[in-house]
Amino acid sequence: MEQLTQFLVICNAITVIGGAVAVISTWKKHMDSPRKQQDKKIENIEGRIGNIEESISDINKKLDSDYKSIRNTREDMNLLMRSMFNLIENKITGNNIEGLKKTREELVNAMTDKKA
Repeated sequence: MEQLTQFLVICNAITVIGGAVAVISTWKKHMDSPRKQQDKKIENIEGRIGNIEESISDINKKLDSDYKSIRNTREDMNLLMRSMFNLIENKITGNNIEGLKKTREELVNAMTDKKA
């Protein structure tokens, strides 16, 4: 009988310990759940931020290309306006031969630079 009592005490202790482990395990899962959800949200946000940064980088490259094209167009227009001015000045006064020669050199340089 005494052995049966000891066996029941041991079984009771195992049951109490198992119940305590189950309660602690459930409590730990509930405590970890918000952190895991938060970690998932943070990873999602970081991924979206990375995509936005890549998009911004692509946009900046396109803008740099556009700005370069605009600057080149502006320089070409200024050269054409100087050429027209020198032609008009020569037509009106019959002078400004040196200005025409200089403008011709600039036009040749601009055309050869664009082809290269």
